[in-house]
Amino acid sequence: MAISATPFSQHSNLGIPIKVSSSNSHTFYFLPSRKWRTLASSVTELENSLKMAKTRQSNNGYFTELSSVPRNGVLGSAAVLLQCMDLSNADSCSETCALILQNCRKFDELELGFQIHARLIVSGVELCAFLGSQLLELYCKLGYLEDARRLFDKMPERNVFSWTSMIETYCRLGDYEETIELFYLMIAEGVRPDHFIFPKVFKACSELKNYQVGKDVYDYMLSIGFEGNPFVKKSLLDMFIKCGKMDFAKQFFEEMEFKDVVMWNMMVSAYASKGDFKRALKCFKDMKLAGVKPDRVTCNSIIAGYAQNGQFEEASNCFFEMQEVEDFKPNVVSWTALIAGNEQNGSSSQALQVFRQMVIEGVKPNSITIASVVSACTNLSMLRHGKEIHGYCIKTDELDSDVLVGNSFVDFYAKCRYLEVAHRKFNRIKHKDLVSWNAMLAGYALRGCHEEAVELLNEMGIQGVDPDIVTWNGLITGFTQSGDGKTALKFFNRMRETGMEPNTITISGVLAACAQVNNLKLGKKIHGFVIRNHIEMATGVGSALISMYSGCDSLELACSVFNELSTRDVVIWNSIIAACAQRGHGTNGLNLLREMQLSNVEPNTVTMVSSLPACARLAALRQGKEIHQFIIRHELDNCNFICNALIDMYGRCGSIKKARRVFDLMPQRDIVSWNTMIAGYGMHGFGMDAVNLFCRLMEATGLNPNHFTFTNLLSACSHSGLIDEGWEYFKMMNSKYAMDPGVEQYACMVDLLARNGQFNETMEFIKEMPLEPNAAVWGSLLGACRIHCNPNLAEYAAGYLFELEPQNSGNYILLANIYSAAGRWEDAARTRRLMKERGVTKPPGCSWIEVKHRVHSFIVGDTSHPLMDAISAKMESLYSEIKEIGYVPDTNFVLQDVEENEKEYSLCGHSEKLAIAFGLISTPPNIPLRIIKNLRVCGDCHSATKYISKVSDREIIMRDSYRFHHFVNGVCSCGDYW
Repeated sequence: MAISATPFSQHSNLGIPIKVSSSNSHTFYFLPSRKWRTLASSVTELENSLKMAKTRQSNNGYFTELSSVPRNGVLGSAAVLLQCMDLSNADSCSETCALILQNCRKFDELELGFQIHARLIVSGVELCAFLGSQLLELYCKLGYLEDARRLFDKMPERNVFSWTSMIETYCRLGDYEETIELFYLMIAEGVRPDHFIFPKVFKACSELKNYQVGKDVYDYMLSIGFEGNPFVKKSLLDMFIKCGKMDFAKQFFEEMEFKDVVMWNMMVSAYASKGDFKRALKCFKDMKLAGVKPDRVTCNSIIAGYAQNGQFEEASNCFFEMQEVEDFKPNVVSWTALIAGNEQNGSSSQALQVFRQMVIEGVKPNSITIASVVSACTNLSMLRHGKEIHGYCIKTDELDSDVLVGNSFVDFYAKCRYLEVAHRKFNRIKHKDLVSWNAMLAGYALRGCHEEAVELLNEMGIQGVDPDIVTWNGLITGFTQSGDGKTALKFFNRMRETGMEPNTITISGVLAACAQVNNLKLGKKIHGFVIRNHIEMATGVGSALISMYSGCDSLELACSVFNELSTRDVVIWNSIIAACAQRGHGTNGLNLLREMQLSNVEPNTVTMVSSLPACARLAALRQGKEIHQFIIRHELDNCNFICNALIDMYGRCGSIKKARRVFDLMPQRDIVSWNTMIAGYGMHGFGMDAVNLFCRLMEATGLNPNHFTFTNLLSACSHSGLIDEGWEYFKMMNSKYAMDPGVEQYACMVDLLARNGQFNETMEFIKEMPLEPNAAVWGSLLGACRIHCNPNLAEYAAGYLFELEPQNSGNYILLANIYSAAGRWEDAARTRRLMKERGVTKPPGCSWIEVKHRVHSFIVGDTSHPLMDAISAKMESLYSEIKEIGYVPDTNFVLQDVEENEKEYSLCGHSEKLAIAFGLISTPPNIPLRIIKNLRVCGDCHSATKYISKVSDREIIMRDSYRFHHFVNGVCSCGDYW
C-alpha cells in the first residue's frame, strides 16, 4: 500500500509525475525535475556498482558499522544499503531507514533523505509513526518547513516526537501563533506533551506577551500532574517575566526548590530592566546569601541597572570589581551596559570616555556599543568623533553591514545637518527596516526639509513599507522643533486620514505646533480629545497643554490646566514657571518656584533655566542670587545652559561684574557664553570691554563667531559711539568669516552712524543696503533723530515705521516727543490723533524695584501704593535739593501743550522717579538702587536721576527697554549718549 504523503513542494513547471499503484486506485506524486534526475543517476550508479561487487555484507553488517565509518563512508554505505534493503521485512527496513535518516540530519545531506523518501513511495512501503517521525525531523532540521508540514498533516499516526519536531520548528522560525495553535491541536488529538514541548509553548507566549494563553498552558500542565524539569521551569519563569507579571514570577521563583545561577540572573535582570532596581539589588544579595555565585551575566545586569538609574559611581565600582575576578572579566556586554547607561541618562561625554577606555583595553565593540556611542556623538554634535567611529565600522564588515549601526549613522548625520551624507548612508543599507525610514524622515523634519520628507514618505509607500506611529511622530515633532508648526500640522492631518490614533507623543508635538502658529482653536480641540479619551495628562501632555495655551497668549487657561492636575512632577512645574516668565509674569513664576519647593518637588536644570529669565526681566537680583546659591549647592553649575542663564541674569539685573565672574569661572565656554557676555557689556554701555572680549574670542579659542556675536558686538559699539571699531567689525564679517551681514547688523550700523549725527552717511548707507530695510533699521534712525532733534528726517523714518508696525505705540510716541521738543505742537497733536484713529494704545510707563524679597511696581500717575504719602514727600524734598545744584526740569518731554508749572508737576509723576523715591526711603544708605522700566527712560528722568545720585550719594542702576544706565555721583555710564 502506498503512503499518502509527498515530501516535495508541487510546482507545475518543475515536477515529473510518478505513478504509484495501489489495490484500488492510482496516486500521483510530484518530484522536482532536478531532484528526480539526481535520484535516477544515483540509483543507476548504485545498481552498476552492486553488479560488479564480488561480496556483499548483510544488512545487519552495514547497520552495525554505520556509525563508526567516516562521513563519506557513511553516506556511501548508506547509498549501497538503500539498494540492498529487503523491503518485505518492515521492521528491518524501518530501523535501517531511520538510521540513515539520522545520519542525513547529522551531515545535512538532504539529497539522500529525498532518495529514501522516494524509494519508500515507489516501493509502496507503509510509513509507520517511528519512521515518519524520523523523516519529519529531517525536513524540520534542514528548514524545509512546507514539505515538513505537508508530510505531518498526512501522517496516519503522529506521536509526541512528530508534534515536538513541528512545534520546535515553528518556534525556532518565529511563528509563535502557529506554535501555540499546534499545541492546542496536539492536546485535542490526545497526545500528552513532554518536557520538550512546554518550553517551546511558553517561549511563544513570552514573545507574544500573551499571558492568558501562557497561564492556560500552565494550568493544563498542573492538571495532568506534570511538574516539569528545570528547563520547563525556566521557560515558565521567563514567560511570567516577559508578560510583565512580576508578582507571579516572584511567587513561582520562591516556590522552586532548586535555583541555579541562570534562574537568579533572570530575576535580577527582570527587576533591573523594569526599573525596579531596589528589588534587583535585593535579589542580587539574596542570591549570594543562598550560596549561588554570581557570574558575568549577573554582574552585567547589575552594572546596567546602576547605569540606567544614573548611579554611575556604583556601576563603575561593580565594573572594576569584575576586572579583579579572573573567572569572568568584563566583556563587550559589560562595557556596553556602562556606555549605554551613561548615554541614556544624558552623560554622553562620560559614555565616550568609557568607550575610549574599552578600545584601549582591546575589547571589540558590537553593534549595540556602536549605536550607543554614535548616539552620544549625536547628542554632543561631535561630528569629528562620529566620523572616526564611522571609519572604524567601515573597516569592520559585520558592523558596517549591521542595520542597527546603519540606522544610528543615518540619525547622526541628519541631526548634525549633513543630510546628504545621511541619505547616502540610508541608501547603502541593504535591508532597510522601518527604523531606517523613520530615522531619515525625522532627519529631514528636524532640518525643515518639507519637499524631501514628502518625497521619501511617498517612496516608502511604493516600497510597501507602512508608516507607524513613530514615523508620524518623527515628522510632527521634527518639524515642530525646526520651527515649522504649519508643516507639522499638515503631517498630523495626513496621519489622521490613515485612521491611525495619536499617542501622547503625537499630542505633545501637535500642541507645540499649535503654539507656534497660534492656533488656539485646534489646541482646544486636542484638549477636548484628551479629556474624552481619558488620556493621562501628567508630564508630557500636561506640560504640552500648558505651553500651548501660554504660546497662544492664554496664560489663564494654562494656569487652569496646571491647577486641575492632581499629579505635578518637575516637568509640569517647569512648564508653568516658564510660561509665566515668557509671558511677562515673572513675579508669578518666582512665586511658583517657591511653591514648587514647598511641595517637595526638587528643581532641576530646566527649572533654573526657566526661573533665571524671570529674575532678569524683573531685575530681581536678590532672588537671582538665591537661585545661584541653590545651583552651587546642588552642583548644577557645570552645565553651560545654567551658566549662560546666570550670565544673562546678572547682566540684566545690573551686576555686570558678577556676570563676568560667572563667565570667567566656567570650565568650558560655548559661543552662547561669549555672545551673552558681549551683549551684557553692550547693554551697560561698556563698549571697549565688549571689543576686548571679542578679541579674546578670536585669539584664545577654537570657536568661530556667528551672526549673534556680531549683532551684540556692533550694538555695543553703537551704545558707546565706537565708530571706527564698528566699521572694522562690520567689514570683518565678510572678509574674515565669509558671512554676509544680515539686516540686524545693518540696523546696528545705522544706529551707530545716526547717533553720531552722520545723517547723510546714514541715508547713503541705507540706500546701498542689499536687503530691504526693516523696522529695526528705521527705528534706529528715528531714535537718533530724537537725540539730535531732527524732526524732518524723523518724519521720513516714521512714515516707513507706521507701515511696517502700525500698532507699535513707541514709534508714535517717539515722533510726538521729537515734534514737541521742536515746538511743533500741532504736529505732535496730529500724531496723537493718528494713534487714536488707528486704535493704537500706549502702555502706561511702569517701573519696578525689589526691596526685601518683594518686587514693588509703580505706574505713572498711580497713587495706590500704601507709602505714597511718604514717597511724595521724598520727591518734593529731592526736587528742592537737586534744583539747588543745577537741575532744570526738561518740559519738552511733556506732550501736552499746557502751562510750564503743570508740565513740571507732570514730570514728578513718572514711574522711575516714584520707584527711586521709594527705594531711598526703604533701603539702607549703602545699598545700590536697581530700577527697571518697561519703556525708554525720558530725557528729564535721566537728567534728574544723575542729580539724585549725587545728592543722595547712592549708585542707581536703571534698565529701560533699550539699555542700562549706571548713575554714580551725578554721572551716567552712557555718557549721555543714548
